[in-house]
Amino acid sequence: MREAEIKHSRLAMLAVVGWPLAELWDKKIAAFLGMKDALTASGASPSLLNGGLEKIEPEYWAIVVALAALFENESRCQKEEMGKDYVLGDCGFDPLNFFPEEKAAQVEMQTKEIKHGRIAMMAILGFAVQEALYRVPVVAETPAFFQPIF
Repeated sequence: MREAEIKHSRLAMLAVVGWPLAELWDKKIAAFLGMKDALTASGASPSLLNGGLEKIEPEYWAIVVALAALFENESRCQKEEMGKDYVLGDCGFDPLNFFPEEKAAQVEMQTKEIKHGRIAMMAILGFAVQEALYRVPVVAETPAFFQPIF
């Protein structure tokens, strides 16, 4: 279960950054590429509560599912190969070499990652509920967090 929580924590931390960035930049990037934007009519990120998921192409979902399956399969294979030496949540990507070598330090790092991920999960839930209730994008509802000060 710890490995699943680590993976979900990482996804939530990426999502908490990606959600407002999509609201800030999606229209500009889509216009630059000559495409239609994927935001809702109010400018919110598409979600189950906001709607707008019909704007996302089915091919995108197929690619997401296929990539997730590839990563999960690779994780399973790596776990079988390494046996007791397998590190939970290790996906072989650490370009800045942050992950410690010692086992105790690894467990401590993973615990921090899980705690930050839990906060990110609550933030994503907050984004979704806030946008569903007020029908205003998060970046417009709380501009102090997302707009330049000067």
